[in-house]
Amino acid sequence: MPRDTLDDTQVTVLPALEQTILGVVLIDETNTVTFFNSAAERLWNCTRADVLGRNVNVLVPRKIRSSHDDLIKHNRDTGINKIVGTSREVQVERFDGTSFWAELSLSRISVSGKIGYMALIRDISQEVADREKIRLLSLVVRETDRGVVILDPEFRLIYVNRAFTDMFGYEPSHVIGHGLSVILAGDTTDISTLNQLHSGAQNDKGFNLDIRARHKNGRDIWVSATMNPVFEDHGDIENIVVVLTDITENHFLETLQRDALEAISSDLSLREIMDFICRRIENNGLDVMPAIFTVDNNSKLKCVGRASLPLSLVELFDSLEIGPDVGSSGVAAYTGKSITSPDIEIDPKWLTLRSAAMRNGIRAAWATPIVLRGGRVAGVFTLYFRTKRQPQAWCQKAVNASLHLCTLALERYEAKEHIAKLSHFDTLTGLPNRLWLRQHLDKMLRRPTRGNFMLLSLGLDNFKNINDVFGHAAGDDLISYIATQLRDAIGIDDTIVRSGGDQFTIITSGIQQHASSLSDMILRLLSQPMQVGDVSVTFSASIGISVYPENGETGETLLKHAETAMFQAKAHGGGNYCFFSPKMNQQATDRLILAAALRDAIAHDRLRLVYQPQVHARTGKMYGVEALSRWNDPTLGFISPARFIAVAEETGQIEAIGKWSMRAACRQMAEWIRNGIDIPTVSVNLSPLHFRDEKLPEFVAEVLEETGIPPARLMVEITESTMIDNYDRTIKAAQALRELGVGMSMDDFGTGFSSLSNLAGLPVNEVKIDRSFMNGLETVDKVRSVVTAVIRIGQSLGMTVVAEGVEHEEQRQILVNMDCDVLQGYMFSKPLASEDLITWLASYTPKEIAPT
Repeated sequence: MPRDTLDDTQVTVLPALEQTILGVVLIDETNTVTFFNSAAERLWNCTRADVLGRNVNVLVPRKIRSSHDDLIKHNRDTGINKIVGTSREVQVERFDGTSFWAELSLSRISVSGKIGYMALIRDISQEVADREKIRLLSLVVRETDRGVVILDPEFRLIYVNRAFTDMFGYEPSHVIGHGLSVILAGDTTDISTLNQLHSGAQNDKGFNLDIRARHKNGRDIWVSATMNPVFEDHGDIENIVVVLTDITENHFLETLQRDALEAISSDLSLREIMDFICRRIENNGLDVMPAIFTVDNNSKLKCVGRASLPLSLVELFDSLEIGPDVGSSGVAAYTGKSITSPDIEIDPKWLTLRSAAMRNGIRAAWATPIVLRGGRVAGVFTLYFRTKRQPQAWCQKAVNASLHLCTLALERYEAKEHIAKLSHFDTLTGLPNRLWLRQHLDKMLRRPTRGNFMLLSLGLDNFKNINDVFGHAAGDDLISYIATQLRDAIGIDDTIVRSGGDQFTIITSGIQQHASSLSDMILRLLSQPMQVGDVSVTFSASIGISVYPENGETGETLLKHAETAMFQAKAHGGGNYCFFSPKMNQQATDRLILAAALRDAIAHDRLRLVYQPQVHARTGKMYGVEALSRWNDPTLGFISPARFIAVAEETGQIEAIGKWSMRAACRQMAEWIRNGIDIPTVSVNLSPLHFRDEKLPEFVAEVLEETGIPPARLMVEITESTMIDNYDRTIKAAQALRELGVGMSMDDFGTGFSSLSNLAGLPVNEVKIDRSFMNGLETVDKVRSVVTAVIRIGQSLGMTVVAEGVEHEEQRQILVNMDCDVLQGYMFSKPLASEDLITWLASYTPKEIAPT
């Protein structure tokens, strides 16, 4: 534009436009470029000489040139702003053929009635690239099959992707604002592992950890959590990015392969290994019943591995000759091909076996041949299903892993007709046993570990009662179930051993808080009700913990100390855990000393009996006395009954104490009778061990004959645990005692296992309400209801009901109102020596009380 055509405003503005960092282009009323500043030259990679005086279309991208002139003309003619007064993003083509993204702003300029335009152009290529990068990253985060979580510095969720919802079942609205631990932690998740997530987030290189998590529907899953913190400029954490991968299937397959390979390398028999594989697959919750068959030299099937597949079916399948119509397993072995029977009811291959399969709840099957390296079919791996269906993809993975393991096992043991059962693994649970532990523990101690090496010795409390009441088969089922629960609860690097009938040992490492957290979790897990047949039972466990090297530098010492701590936990009532301390060894030594002193006291008649009166509730008249053992040692001093009775039960001396008490009490009763002392009955406590002795009735008969007292003057007290210990044997012994004319009393009623279901069948004529029910009798309605129910039950069965622990008048009045028969407790008298009892009788005045 010639200088003499510029007005004053243009003279002032154009130099400023020249200096701006924005590209500036001016066009006149004919769309001719009249101004092109240096910034524009850099943007288009040209000189202004290439542009000035030319139509603006030289600067317009080719794809919109045809419409560009029309848009400007329309705006110039009508003033309607279709392209003016707005900013837009356009892709600009340079003169050299390259392009860049620009933000374009177009202004309309009117000079002397002529309409021109000014374009301001800013290069936004980097912004567009950054935006595209963000879009692509967002697309990746949205569409990936990995769960992505973004946390704030306080570990609260501020973003989750769709894969997270698919993995855990939680919608974003359910979890945003919650802590990650709330989402990941299930009932069996190790709390210390969650603490590791928090501490690992401080690592600027990221952190990875496998953790047990919980789906919204309650299903446990394993996830691999990778955490990457994002730091602010001054070093504080701004956000934490967590990527979660579902590794449940891989975790199961890895542990299956690892444990099975260890079993194979430990020289277990073929049947033990195959049973182990079947149990692991079945216990993983696939709702299948696996079985493994071999094919012998006579082309006959032989079942060498199973879990819960009915024995009747196993016996039917055994020795069947393979062929085209011998069920899925026989056909797979015959053809060397995988055979699927999604509906046994209509499958011709099951013609001869169909009725037996249907009768045992088998509705579908999938058999895969086990082919050795030489191409020979050596066996078949079969999955039996309880519903009609095709095998799922997850079953395929489990079978593939198992086939490899079965092949290894068969190749190792095929040459042997029978492999003697070795003693390194427990066949019931598939776990290593105590011998394996003793042989491998010292080697494990020498391995480099992070933190301390710890042993947890776990013993089930009173598990013998399960075997005695429900049978050993039920006990085995529970042990197997518990082993599965424990195996799932421990970490992937931990080891669990079945070190005894109802005892497990767990080997772990880490800080001592880890052992505490693991113990707490296991105790909570085992406290959940478990089904035994039609009965829901609960029981507890005791855990002892020893730490290497603080509690010992050898495996044998650590194991001994862990078991010592476990027994200490049991001594405190069970259902808890306890760390070993040197004091426990001293306590064990003290217990040995006490046991030896007790044995000497029994042998030299140093025990004594005291007698606590029992009175009729309403009249206060004498009903009888209970004989109680006391021990005052010349060296050790007075030993409480709670202490020496416990030692006597542990060392087997309780039988001797019981027999001594029976004879001493009967002799005392004989003396009272000779001296005219009116004491109607004397009660003597016997332990469960006495009722295991078939000669107990014979012994009592001999004592009665020896002392000459009437049988009705003797009352034998048994506890609920005696009944549970062996119900049939207890019934037989109690009936024999009743036939002698001796009274039978059930002591501590209501504190045992399941007395109501068996009380009616016992030949007892007296039931004693435990003293624990006296606590709250005056104030707690539920306690009164229970006591009332016991009284009604006992009396409805024709029994005398005795309430123990009565200490004051208000309790007596309540019990009288409940129509209780007999009372015993400190309200009337503490336990007394024989001579003191006679003095008490002389001064005792019965006090009658009426119901209110």
